[in-house]
Amino acid sequence: MHTRQFLSLYGSIFFLFSGYGLILNSAGVKPTQMGVSNITIGVLNAAFFIGGTISAIVSHRIISRVGHIRSFSVFGALFAIAALAHLMVEQLWMWGILRALLGFCHYSLLMVVESWFTARSVPQNRAKVLALYEVVYYMSSATSVLLLSLNMTSNNIFTLAAILVIAATLPVGLTRMQQPEIPKRERISLPHVFSIVPLAWIACFMAGIFINGFFTMGSVFILKLGYSLPQVSLFLGSAMIGGFTIQLFIAWLSNKFGRPRTIFSCACVAAVAAISGMLLLLVLPGNIWAQCAIALAIGCSGFPMYALGLARANDVLPANMNTVEVNRCLLFVYGLGSLVAPLILGSVMQLFNHFGFYSVYAIIATILAVYAYMQPAVPVSERSVYVPVSGNVGPMTAELDPRNNNATDTPYDAQSAEQHIHETLQNTDTQDQPDK
Repeated sequence: MHTRQFLSLYGSIFFLFSGYGLILNSAGVKPTQMGVSNITIGVLNAAFFIGGTISAIVSHRIISRVGHIRSFSVFGALFAIAALAHLMVEQLWMWGILRALLGFCHYSLLMVVESWFTARSVPQNRAKVLALYEVVYYMSSATSVLLLSLNMTSNNIFTLAAILVIAATLPVGLTRMQQPEIPKRERISLPHVFSIVPLAWIACFMAGIFINGFFTMGSVFILKLGYSLPQVSLFLGSAMIGGFTIQLFIAWLSNKFGRPRTIFSCACVAAVAAISGMLLLLVLPGNIWAQCAIALAIGCSGFPMYALGLARANDVLPANMNTVEVNRCLLFVYGLGSLVAPLILGSVMQLFNHFGFYSVYAIIATILAVYAYMQPAVPVSERSVYVPVSGNVGPMTAELDPRNNNATDTPYDAQSAEQHIHETLQNTDTQDQPDK
């Protein structure tokens, strides 16, 4: 595939993430200004991920039936309609339906573009393709946060988001690329994946709470502290900077000391940061920079959690076994964490006011730290590589994972996977084995 064609796909991804991120990051602004309760705001924001869950189940059937280009145009048009319809209605139940439609369209659009990436790349360059994808994701997310700092009205935010997503349809609509086929998916149960890779399962679930709970309810938290919309942008941007800049260090740390130790360390940092955030609310209640420092720490510790979960799963599964379906299942688990995050945060924030936001992070980080500390490490010789990847992507990114290449041509087999994991971990009573 020519570089120019890749650039057109990256351009579409950039506009798509920017438009969706602008809506997601500002989702709590208008309801907060209207005096809506935190619980209701949490339910409204959870609707985004309900739509995303539905997309993971049904959108591939739509794309396979009508084709990629037409599907992309339809999903883009529906996204714009749902965004602009917010300007015409103020009933909260209608907002919930529209936000579910936005989530459905966003993840369906991602599936279309990612399937092109998968079909047009080869195992030798997939690491580069995925790395550039992650760079574009963080750049577009940062752009959406910067746009939020312009202190636009809610109507302008939805209008601009619709414009950005419509712009995303242009490179795809004008492409002459041959439409790829979406591969058939195997069904793997969530309880089964939990039974074979429990630490990866829990880490990915907690990552959904860490990241999307932060972006859906962080604006509500800051606004109710009395800060302005540009300061909301500063708060969210601090977490984004932390999550982006820490990736290389986390890669080195986890490859050297193992995933359980790294997950434990990140969870401890997140717990300390959250507790410190609650203390700063008492000591420096009006200092936005203090809150930004906490956001930076949470970004550094919580945002790599999904990639660490995937790395853990790839560590314990056989090296020659294809893990695409397991990775997709863990992405779905991440989505479930994203779904429950605004519900949990909204409820706790309603009960404990400003302290509720950080208390949720302190509790889940402590639980994850305790569990990770109890898990055995995999010897260095049997570890996979760490691949920095965000959970806020579509299900086709599992195909781009460079850990699944020509050497991993053995299809996933549950019995073989369980036997390998049992043999690898049954006598591992020294979690510090890789350090010796």
